[in-house]
Parts: sequence; C-alpha cells; structure tokens
Amino acid sequence: MFFRRYRALVILGLGFAVIAVLTLYFQQIKLDQLQNELSKVELQNVRIGAGISNDKLGTAIFGEIFNNGEHIINIAVMNVKFFSEDGEAAVEHKFFPVNKFSFTDSLPLKPGQSKEFGFPIDDIVPEDWDGTFAAKLTDLTFK
Repeated sequence: MFFRRYRALVILGLGFAVIAVLTLYFQQIKLDQLQNELSKVELQNVRIGAGISNDKLGTAIFGEIFNNGEHIINIAVMNVKFFSEDGEAAVEHKFFPVNKFSFTDSLPLKPGQSKEFGFPIDDIVPEDWDGTFAAKLTDLTFK
C-alpha cells in the first residue's frame, strides 16, 4: 500500500540518487585525468627579479613552463603564494603563463614545447612580504 501510494516519489528519488552517484563518479574521473596531465607539465626556474613592463622597471615573477604531455594546452593556471615575514601565506594570486585570451601572447603550448613567462608583481605582493613564494600549476585547459 505504501509503495502504491508513493510510487512516483520513490522512483523520482531513486532516479535522483542514480544521477547524483554518476555525477560524482564522472567528476572524480575528470579530476584524476587533470592530476595526471598536471604531472606532465613542469614549471622550471621560477624566480623573482627585476623587469620592465609598460616601460616601467619593477619586480616580477619569471619562469618557464614545459609541456611534456600529449595535449595542446590553451590555458595554464599557476597559483603563487607570497609569504609574509611571519611565514604565513599573506597573498595568493593566479597567473596564466599560457592563455589563449592574452593580447600579447595567445599561442597555445603544444606537446614538447616550452614557453618563458614574466608577470609584474609590485601591485600584488603585501607590504610585509619577506621575498619568499611558492608556485604551483593548478589547472589546465586543452584545445
């Protein structure tokens, strides 16, 4: 009697549960694939130095990104943490060493290629920045 009365609701609930489980399953597969591809792309020689941007001398973060994977990268997201004098991450900022929407360098990064990058940071770093940082690739978008 209970099932007859609430049959539509039970079926709808089961359908929702199946969709939720499948969604979580496919999200996990996609996350595993991203982690696999991130392991194939390297940041090298990431450093802080002086550079010229828009005819102004300032502090910048420089480095090189290598694509050791099999896919063409349209966008690469690099997360950089700048640490304060007390050792805490004072500022966290995203940079895009590969960006198909860039006005200055919109070329993708093909397999086997590398690209040098540099971004001004004078307006980003906190006043109590101790000069240390940590850089890590966090996301990739493929062609």
